Amino acid sequence: MALETTLREPVQLTDPLEVEPPAPAPGCDVCGALLKQWRQATEKDGHAYDLSHATDLAVEIKRHPHAWQKEKRS
Repeated sequence: MALETTLREPVQLTDPLEVEPPAPAPGCDVCGALLKQWRQATEKDGHAYDLSHATDLAVEIKRHPHAWQKEKRS
């Protein structure tokens, strides 16, 4: 069998300007504040528009620890 050097199907990329907001944990004030900052960073006409920072905030929201998550790991 010969080595394949091309993809069989075309690559499908998402539009980086059409992103879904990150999902904060319900009732978490820290996640809520981070989501507010994320929204400001994704407003195209806003003073805080910065997609790189928005990505960092989304990762921080996803990784923010909560007590119920710690209980699941134990």
